[in-house]
Amino acid sequence: MKYVIAALSLIISMSVFANPVPEFPFVIVTEKMEQEVKPDLAKVRFNLLAYDKSSDNAMEQLTKLSAQMLEILKNNGIPMSNLESTQVDKSTKRARKDGAYNLDILGYEVQQGFNLRIADLTKYPNLMNQLVRLDGVQNIDAFFETTRENEYKEKMIVDLSLKTRKKADVLAKAQSRKVKSVYGITTEENFGQAYATFSLEYNPQAYALAMAADNYGMELVMAVPEFIKVGQRITAIYELK
Repeated sequence: MKYVIAALSLIISMSVFANPVPEFPFVIVTEKMEQEVKPDLAKVRFNLLAYDKSSDNAMEQLTKLSAQMLEILKNNGIPMSNLESTQVDKSTKRARKDGAYNLDILGYEVQQGFNLRIADLTKYPNLMNQLVRLDGVQNIDAFFETTRENEYKEKMIVDLSLKTRKKADVLAKAQSRKVKSVYGITTEENFGQAYATFSLEYNPQAYALAMAADNYGMELVMAVPEFIKVGQRITAIYELK
């Protein structure tokens, strides 16, 4: 008997969990906001690539490229602590022929990825101009951010919270009701997610600069953007009287 009761309890629990609709009268309000802010941090990602018929020679080339890259950073006053590297990846290049396997080895390709933080954006244009011209550098992307994230986050949350409550009062009044209390706040726009998840999230819009000349046919961009856009969205659920 106890197994039957346990099974029924599980079915009821699953049914309740699957139904995101509150049992009380409510209204859901979503507000969005964007703000232009001045960036003060750049995160640059790039790879160093070397190729040679000899595995040892390919590794030696990669080592030389790394030394030249570090010299560029040093000359631009970038601390080595701002640079992070991944492990070295090595792949074998073989001759190609349809339906054939284990063909002759043509050479070896080795590459290593790097992540660089640039806190002084006045150094960014000259540094990128030198870095992009270094042999073996590929797949360079720059993302601009702000270190004042928490400050903007708190202000936008306050402003959006006031706007959502004001709109909820207007909607409730139009239906001859009043707002009783806030039931939950989330950044999700989907109704089910809005009901199930109650949290605040800040998502600054990342601005990427393509540094390859053949990427989307764009020219190389070495300038720091005047501003970046910070976006915030809040969805609030209010219980009505």
